[in-house]
Amino acid sequence: MNTTMQSDLELVFDTSTVVRLEDFLTVGSKIFLQTHFVPLIKMQGFAKEIFLTFRSKGGIDYPILLNVKRQTDHDIDEVHCSGMIISNRNRFEKELLTAKNVAEEALSKNEELQKIRLELEEHQRELELQIRTSAALHRQNLEIFKVISHDLQEPLRKSVLFADLIKSQNTDLPLSATEKLDRIIAFNQHMRDMVMSLQRLGELETSKIVLQNIDFEKLLNEALTLSGIASETVKIDYQIGCKSIYGDEVLIKTMFVELFLNALRFCNSENEFCIIQISTVLVKRNIFIESSEKYRYEDFLKITFADNGIGFNADSSKVFQVFQRGEQFDKVSPGLAYCRRVVELHFGTIIAKSITGKGAGFTIFLPYKAII
Repeated sequence: MNTTMQSDLELVFDTSTVVRLEDFLTVGSKIFLQTHFVPLIKMQGFAKEIFLTFRSKGGIDYPILLNVKRQTDHDIDEVHCSGMIISNRNRFEKELLTAKNVAEEALSKNEELQKIRLELEEHQRELELQIRTSAALHRQNLEIFKVISHDLQEPLRKSVLFADLIKSQNTDLPLSATEKLDRIIAFNQHMRDMVMSLQRLGELETSKIVLQNIDFEKLLNEALTLSGIASETVKIDYQIGCKSIYGDEVLIKTMFVELFLNALRFCNSENEFCIIQISTVLVKRNIFIESSEKYRYEDFLKITFADNGIGFNADSSKVFQVFQRGEQFDKVSPGLAYCRRVVELHFGTIIAKSITGKGAGFTIFLPYKAII
């Protein structure tokens, strides 16, 4: 609103109409106009946030907060005014305060995000170091597997060959010498079996895993056939709660072949039949097995494989070791190390339990994916 001050109380609007400002004000504001407003404008040329109450023709009062500035142009005093209804100002102040709070909250969150980003970068560097270390160990293990499985097989084969040759060409050897040759052959054959186990494990490390949904009962029947177990001496009890399994068909089938052979190898002669019980059920399991205080539960297929054989008297946490030493491992199959590695390649776990003379049991957890 541009006005021209003609006197203390008269203003010219649009240079055509002369009205009295007092006509728009309440009684209290008229007094304030005379005693403070006009003297203040004359003295300093401006005023900020001057409170006046304007009254409309209908008698409605409007509290207004004015900012005014006096300006002289061609010997005419002009007063430039801008005003705001107090209620609107309160609303604008609330909006500004809200915007300020939002900005401060966004800044705080941004600082938290920056902190999280730095922590993630640090974890990424640690992960990169672990990956490099793991890759180096993996390459080293593959080289060791290669050397053991290939370079050692030939000398072992020749040792067995020459021992047999000595026995066949010298039929008049003393009994003690023949027994020692038999022991040499047995030791070398045992060593060859260990080398073959290492070779199979080495092949696992370089194999490509092909994940798919598999008919579990069909897979078990095929594994049973491959193991060569006679149905006259072995009874299989299936309790299949979940009929599909998610994984590499070849590797899992070979794993069950090893489990069948392990059960057959350590049958209890006191039992009429070698009984093998296999059951499956879908369960929820935390995927963070190695990480403490981290939890995320997903579907896992729980497979239980139990037999009524002689069991084993070894520490259940060590039965899956590649090289087993001592009498406590006489009742443990070397193929169990292969089974554990197959399960690990599927990001699962396998647990062994046994009661000597009662049988052995294996619990396998494999990540599950339903058939679409």
